[in-house]
Amino acid sequence: MSEIEADAHTAINNLTAGGFTNLKEGIDLATAEMDDLHIPHERPLVKDVIVIITDGAPNRPLPSGTADDVAAASANAARAAGIEVFVVGVGVSASTETYLKTEIADSEAHYFTADDFADLENALIELAGCPEDN
Repeated sequence: MSEIEADAHTAINNLTAGGFTNLKEGIDLATAEMDDLHIPHERPLVKDVIVIITDGAPNRPLPSGTADDVAAASANAARAAGIEVFVVGVGVSASTETYLKTEIADSEAHYFTADDFADLENALIELAGCPEDN
């Protein structure tokens, strides 16, 4: 394992949840990254894909009562820009799972679940095997 790969593993393994979920900001940042044709890693012939991994319903930006609506609007904007949106819900409640399936993911087939973060690897392996939409 290279030093860069080891550093990436360490950073990932040290992630902790902070109690806030700002799906809108994450989707907007990912959309901007995919949208910029001047970024050197842009590959115009490869479909843009966002994979959202979340353990909660959006409660940011404030007021938290509208956080789910603005996150859904950002997901719709990403789709309008030609970006495919996948979601992995990690240990989410039934109501949050319904929201993520119907409002954030492109479709129910674009939604995957993991019981907890230890089970996340299995969900990502399943997602990687998902056939392309045609």
